[in-house]
Amino acid sequence: MPRRAEGGARPGSLERYQAKRDFTRTPEPSGKKAVPAKRLRFVVQMHRATRLHYDFRLEADGVLASWAVPKGPTLAPGDRRLAMHVEDHPMSYRDFEGNIPKGEYGAGSVIVWDKGTYALAEGTDPADEIAHGKIKFVLHGKKLRGMFTLVKIKPREHESGDPWLLVKDRDEWADPHDDPAKHPESVKSGKTLDAVARDPKAATWHSHPVGKSRQRGTPAAARDAVPVICTPMLATLTGAAFDDPDWLFEIKWDGYRAICTIDADGRLTLRSRNGLNLLTRFPDAADVAHAFASVPIVVDGELVSLDGSGRSDFGRLQQYAHARVPLTYAVFDVLYADGRDLRAHPLEERKALLERLIADDTMVMYSKHIVGEGKRLFAEAKRRGLEGIVAKRRDSHYVERRSRDWLKIKAHLEQEFVVGGWTAPKGSRKGFGALLLGVYDGAQLRYVGSVGTGFDARTIDELMKRLHPLARKTSPFVNEVDANASVSWCRPELVVEVRFAEWTRDGMLRQSAYLGLREDKRARDVVAERA
Repeated sequence: MPRRAEGGARPGSLERYQAKRDFTRTPEPSGKKAVPAKRLRFVVQMHRATRLHYDFRLEADGVLASWAVPKGPTLAPGDRRLAMHVEDHPMSYRDFEGNIPKGEYGAGSVIVWDKGTYALAEGTDPADEIAHGKIKFVLHGKKLRGMFTLVKIKPREHESGDPWLLVKDRDEWADPHDDPAKHPESVKSGKTLDAVARDPKAATWHSHPVGKSRQRGTPAAARDAVPVICTPMLATLTGAAFDDPDWLFEIKWDGYRAICTIDADGRLTLRSRNGLNLLTRFPDAADVAHAFASVPIVVDGELVSLDGSGRSDFGRLQQYAHARVPLTYAVFDVLYADGRDLRAHPLEERKALLERLIADDTMVMYSKHIVGEGKRLFAEAKRRGLEGIVAKRRDSHYVERRSRDWLKIKAHLEQEFVVGGWTAPKGSRKGFGALLLGVYDGAQLRYVGSVGTGFDARTIDELMKRLHPLARKTSPFVNEVDANASVSWCRPELVVEVRFAEWTRDGMLRQSAYLGLREDKRARDVVAERA
């Protein structure tokens, strides 16, 4: 293929899309041009209108550049699929699944056949590549993976429209036997086109039922004020897993607790439990702004980094500043959506709504649960080396405090401690030998032991840069410290996460290991967690 075919229009305008639709009658989103995300997104929608076809859409310049592919995209290498270039669609369309009413443009049923992210294989601007008539890209979808090329071709004599070819390149994902008809289910709902066509509720577009994106002709409805969450709901530690049909059970995520608020204009804030702006430390988390199908919205979850087995690891998250590890926002509660303050609604109802509102699961992951079977989930958590599980009453309301309606059961002991000093290094180690740890008992800081493992040279250097400005001459602990080494004291401001084997009878830590800094926790809030 030539590097450039005859050029076309540059994506970025929704005028043609909006001119073809009456949004007082069709459930499709009217939409607006979006702020581009750091990771480009794509969607393929299976669409039965006059005839069955697949709508192939790539994010470009804040819109979805779109092609109608009659036979559908395939992983078969070299298979040239006709792709008719059609009008750009709004980014909010990538989650649309439902029935377009008869008499409207494109009337018929639509499902989200595949979606994910993509990266350019050539060039730096997808809109520019499309304008020049050829775009080469790598898809990271649930059904479509690997390298593809879209290239503009000349129309046949007397043929109207803007024909292109969609071609799968030869790579490790190529499959000469692939046929899109063999896997017709939606990656969003698991439904087929026939199931959506029979669903009387499927024609309702739920993307932005309130606020600025309300459909034209719909009267404004009374809306609750968007709540400002200062303290997330916290779970109480309990000693053993249990079974109870009135409770649901989730995996306990090991990361930074984060309250996500997206306002009506799409502006995102992501705050830790002590008000820290997590976007400052984790700028890639800005992609969360595009993840939900309704704004304004307030969501509760945990910012984590998952390893290859899908396990969250706080130590891995600590590497972000140096290694830029991938982030995931594991969400488990929605507090405001669709113009309603949901905190007084039952938890199970809130979670069901939350799952439906996730429009882009590239970075946001719904935290699933099981009902009644806490012992089974806890056994699985221990088998997989997870931190533990959380038990929640199915009918619980959301309160901004620690509650016994939410319980945490740990598979191994792990909690935060306040650093009150450090010991001199021994042997070849530089910086410090161990950190001296404490917990608050009322207004007094009580020494509970030390941690001297879990550090590498870089971690020690970073901690020493934080410790030296906090140095003081006297111990901050109310009790005596037996360190067996020369000690330097510091103001009790740094909070660290530590894993340990047990509490001894005299209240000291045994077999401790450092996991990371907890900048999202206030030192005065750190107490000994006992079941």
